[in-house]
Amino acid sequence: MKKLLIGMVIAAVGAGCITANKNDGGNSSLKPEQIKDALHLKYAVEKNTVSAKDQMHCLFGFICWGSTASHAADQGEAGLSLLSKVKNGAYANACEAANCDQIAAARYKVTTKDYFVYQKSQAEITGYPVKVVDVETVDVIKNPTFYAPDAGASMGAAADPFGAIKGLLK
Repeated sequence: MKKLLIGMVIAAVGAGCITANKNDGGNSSLKPEQIKDALHLKYAVEKNTVSAKDQMHCLFGFICWGSTASHAADQGEAGLSLLSKVKNGAYANACEAANCDQIAAARYKVTTKDYFVYQKSQAEITGYPVKVVDVETVDVIKNPTFYAPDAGASMGAAADPFGAIKGLLK
């Protein structure tokens, strides 16, 4: 009976499951960050694709090692889970390999081998390199319906957007 119990424990610890995820782009879309109201970044997207990989090992869910990324990516997947860390590492490796700022149309292939106390995840990313090439100035156009008229101008529909509705309710 004791041998059977020990055999069952060894089989339970040794057995695991494998999970594979594909085409999860995460938050890697082109999001022009606004510096000020009138300044926007200009991007250039290259036509050739870039691919990169990263893998990590994790023991007990919080002792992790083995990433090949030298830094974290700002635009990549964020989070504390092993999946987020390995996807962020692959994103950072792809940006470093292509010498770019972001990855557009990012597609991930993530494989996780999950045992009870040990996990191994590998992520591969493919996408188009994006570089910031310039900063452009954009004129801010004021909507006349939401601003008070200039001094000396009469109150009209442009200054009071609810003027037409108030006239109908009288």
